[in-house]
Parts: sequence; structure tokens; C-alpha cells
Amino acid sequence: MVLDHDVKDIGLYTRSVTEGEELELVKEFIDYYIHRFLKNNKINNLAVFIEPQISSGFPDIVFASYSAKILDHWSVEREKLNTNDLKVLSYLLLSGGCTGENLLAKLRLPEKTVLEAVGKLLDARMINRTSGMWKPVDVRNIYHIKKLVSVEAKMADIKKAAEQSLINTWFASQSYAVVNTANPKDSTIKSFERQGTGLYCRRKGFQKVVEAQKLKLPSSYLSLQFNEWIGKMAAYQS
Repeated sequence: MVLDHDVKDIGLYTRSVTEGEELELVKEFIDYYIHRFLKNNKINNLAVFIEPQISSGFPDIVFASYSAKILDHWSVEREKLNTNDLKVLSYLLLSGGCTGENLLAKLRLPEKTVLEAVGKLLDARMINRTSGMWKPVDVRNIYHIKKLVSVEAKMADIKKAAEQSLINTWFASQSYAVVNTANPKDSTIKSFERQGTGLYCRRKGFQKVVEAQKLKLPSSYLSLQFNEWIGKMAAYQS
């Protein structure tokens, strides 16, 4: 599943790509990643997002490896969920559940917005109420992304690539930069290692120089958003 254009029906918007060397680098890396995925993965599916619009910018590429079971617990009510609804769900998943008062205090969203979100999440069978607490259902029933890998591509500005890769850790399970150089400086390698992000370089194709730290999913409402985009697309195509 390649998502490189606006899909307004599911709320996905992308940035128009700019022709040039950096775009060629992006295309070549996507081909490389897909080839390795098909070679090594026999269970999950792959969605490729190219410059999706998110609140922190436009990551060059986001690879989402997901289970084919994503539609097993799907419902049409999920197609109505928006960003605020996912923020409420994310908080409930990260906290394990809380009271309505706590939701209002922690999220600092308008009361009406929170109440509407709770109602929509109930209708979508993603949360329930137990002993006065709002709690998420088993995350395995609503979240089917196994790996969410962000990639920032740069021809020369490795420092900028490093900065952007660090920003992307707020939603990705692994965050990388890919640069058009064969031999990065030792200080560059140590910088990526220190911040927990990964680095690919061009060496007879692509070579992983630094392995990115693996982070737990879903880590934020945006982690959930990628799951919902995939589910909506899969539902439309089924």
C-alpha cells in the first residue's frame, strides 16, 4: 500500500514532492526497503507513506508494517474518528484508564470535545467504562502496526537529517536518516547513537551504519493515526 497523494476521505494529506536528487534518493531507498521487506517478511503487510502531513511537519517516508488482521475488529464508526478522539484514546492507552475528571484535567481539551470523543470511542468499541473509569479495550484488538519506521533523506545536510530524525521519535517505533555519503564522520555516528536514531549511508546501495533504538507502540496519538489511515484504506479496498 503506497500512499503518496491526498486521500481526503480518510483525512490523509501529503506534500507535493519536488523533483531532484533528494527525491531520487527517497525513491531508491523505498525500493531498497520494499525489496528487503518482501524478502524477510512472510506475515505482515507494508504501507508506505510519502511526505504525509503531520503536526510536526512532513517526514520524507514512513514505513508501517502491519497485520493483515487489521480489519478483524474494524467498524464503520472508526471512520468518524478525528485527531482529538485519538488524543483521548492515546491518553487512556498510556495511562491504563482514568476518570472523566482526570481526562479533562490532563488533556486540557474543551469539555464538549472530550465528551464527544468518549462517545465516539464507545460507539467504535475501542473503550469501555468499568467501576467509574474509562478504559481502553485490549490494544491488540485495535492497534495492528508492528513497526512504524520514519526516514528522513538528505543529500548533504546530515545535521538537519539528525535533527528531523530525532523529532520523529514522538510517533515512530524506529527513526532513521538516510544520507548520500559513504563515509560519515565518527562524530556523526556517535551523535546518532547518542540520540537513539539510526543512520543509513550509500555504500554500494544502502548500508545501515547505526541501528535505531526500538520504541514501544503506540507512543502517541499520531502512532494511532497511522493505524487508522491504514485501516480506512484497507476497508475501502476490501
